Amino acid sequence: MSERSDFTASARVRVTVEVLNLGPYGAEWKAGDIHDQVAREAQQKVQNLFGTCCKCGKERAHGQFRIVGEQEVEIVSQRKVKP
Repeated sequence: MSERSDFTASARVRVTVEVLNLGPYGAEWKAGDIHDQVAREAQQKVQNLFGTCCKCGKERAHGQFRIVGEQEVEIVSQRKVKP
């Protein structure tokens, strides 16, 4: 008779998500302020995506997603827009 071994496994995977189209910000904004604002805005967008539905109140991702790292803002650019 062969012995049968039960096997179960679980995993945790980190995925990088890029949030696009943040802003726009006017000429009165300083680069450091834009950096801080887009970091907060991006985190909020991701939390809204996986968080609680504002219409039904149910948790969209059933607690299976969370933000585990700091936001990394790579590009903050400004350009003058012609009137």
